[in-house]
Amino acid sequence: MQIKKYLQKILPNTDRIANDAGLSKINRHLLNPVLWHINRRSIAKGVAIGLLIAFLPIPLQMLIAAILAVVLRANLPIAIAITWITNPITFFPINFFIYKVGELFVSNAGYHAIQDFEFKDKSWGNIANQFCQWLQSIGKPFLVGLPIVAISSSIIGYFLVQGIWRLSFYYRVKSRKRGARRI
Repeated sequence: MQIKKYLQKILPNTDRIANDAGLSKINRHLLNPVLWHINRRSIAKGVAIGLLIAFLPIPLQMLIAAILAVVLRANLPIAIAITWITNPITFFPINFFIYKVGELFVSNAGYHAIQDFEFKDKSWGNIANQFCQWLQSIGKPFLVGLPIVAISSSIIGYFLVQGIWRLSFYYRVKSRKRGARRI
């Protein structure tokens, strides 16, 4: 199936959004046809925006992705949907991966490994202090890995969509030529 036809089938249409009373104040922004256009550049920008925001551990990821899609004139539903990559099931594996990527860069700078978190004392003050020290030991690798993973996945996603779209077009044209030769 052609990529464009498949996306047209699964993405919401603008008529439903235009009639939504809750969105009446921002309809003029959301109904911009550029945000709903299904082409190689728009979809690729939407994927890049969604991936960039998805890996950031911040609240309101979908809203931020939507605002960036409106500003950068990318495909709005794709940008929002890609942020769902990070969810309660994938949260820990993704953040562990971000930490490990950051650890690759930080360990070269002479930073120490993660401290073990142990309940040595029974007082809440000491436990809180130990927890803060433990967080500090994982914080630097995580904060270094976060922009590396977010930006690189965004760039890779953008060019991957571009490549898949071009390959799809190439094979579609090639199959048409083969069909024309048989006739």
